[in-house]
Amino acid sequence: MTAHTPRILTDGESALVDAFETAATGSDDQRQAAVDALRTNGLPTRRVEAFHYTDLRALIKGKPRLAGRPDDAATKQAGGAFPRLVKDAAVLHFYDGHHFDRQEPMPAGVDVVADLPAYTVSTEPDQAVEWINVAFAQSGAQISIEPGAQVEQTVGIAHAHTGAENTIAAMRCNIVAGAGSSSRLIDRAMGRDGVNYLHSSMVDLTIEDGAKVDYVLSIEEGDAAQRLARLAVNLGKDAVLNLFILNVGGKLVRQEIDFQVRGEGASLNISGVNLIGGEAHIDVTSTITHHVAHTDATETFRNVATGRGRGVFQGQINVRQAAQLTDARMACNTLLLSDDCDFSAKPELEIFADDVQCAHGATVTDLEDSYMFYLMARGISETRARQMLIKAFVAEIVEELDDDDLVESLEARIDAWMETHV
Repeated sequence: MTAHTPRILTDGESALVDAFETAATGSDDQRQAAVDALRTNGLPTRRVEAFHYTDLRALIKGKPRLAGRPDDAATKQAGGAFPRLVKDAAVLHFYDGHHFDRQEPMPAGVDVVADLPAYTVSTEPDQAVEWINVAFAQSGAQISIEPGAQVEQTVGIAHAHTGAENTIAAMRCNIVAGAGSSSRLIDRAMGRDGVNYLHSSMVDLTIEDGAKVDYVLSIEEGDAAQRLARLAVNLGKDAVLNLFILNVGGKLVRQEIDFQVRGEGASLNISGVNLIGGEAHIDVTSTITHHVAHTDATETFRNVATGRGRGVFQGQINVRQAAQLTDARMACNTLLLSDDCDFSAKPELEIFADDVQCAHGATVTDLEDSYMFYLMARGISETRARQMLIKAFVAEIVEELDDDDLVESLEARIDAWMETHV
């Protein structure tokens, strides 16, 4: 006879369960299922393969409460601290997980319903990001881009934290790009330094047949913040997604990205820059699953770690048996700038088809001494020389974006990070 010992929750896990029960977030069955899964399984540890480098059970601490709806003055003060990445974007505004209608008209062909999308919870032990979001999300949006619409104006989803200490801010969005449409979206999270909060975000993006989406995810959380987030993408026939991710903030970031390539001729172009300094722990975990033939995907990440920062990149390309003639490539390149920083890269290929072209690779290095000597010999200070070389390393990825104003805004965030950490 085997005795099953009940799971003893850590203080951090208990605090999450208590926050749900204290907040009385509603009687919705899926909310209850999410918190029950958290109570039963606890947060994942290194024993759960998907969290081997990010032990949430050890990293999630504190006793947060569900963030209340902030007053209008607090939202304006919070939002004003972060200039827009694109000046003429039509933006949906969220503060502390709550939607605020700023009366910004959406472009023609874009319909928005400010409502929390429904979600069905999974009880698998690696779904903690999902459990927390479903349990705590109070607000969200459903964004529809009409079939055939050629949307030139950028649509933004902006979440800013007002500075409420020890709070949970959670929101969820569902985006559908109709067949044959074209659009660009910027998903941005911002918070003040020195404030401990937990930001939970989930976005489901469906790109229907022949549609094209340019998507920018800019993570600018405060340096004491925790972020648990997921972007899930489904691509139809001949659908195109160009995704760029910038990580320049957060004490703990777990950003999951899941791509399901379900239509022939679909194409993915994924690129990102992770800047990791101080005591930050930044984890980007990506899964690309090719279900059908004649699809392609390219994924490139550039990472810079310094101080006592710790970075993680887990990237898996899964090619199903029916997905013949898949072309999928992945690269993860990292600069380590101190003896105390660390980066773990785990690129994976799982291929069940026999007529494919797939490749992956990872590199880790320091700045080249000869380049440093060349710059310093011309009167450039050591700090400035390091900044120039780092900027060149990451700018190659950023400058692939087809918008000069956006590139300038993103590079300004990179420069600000370097001024603090390099």
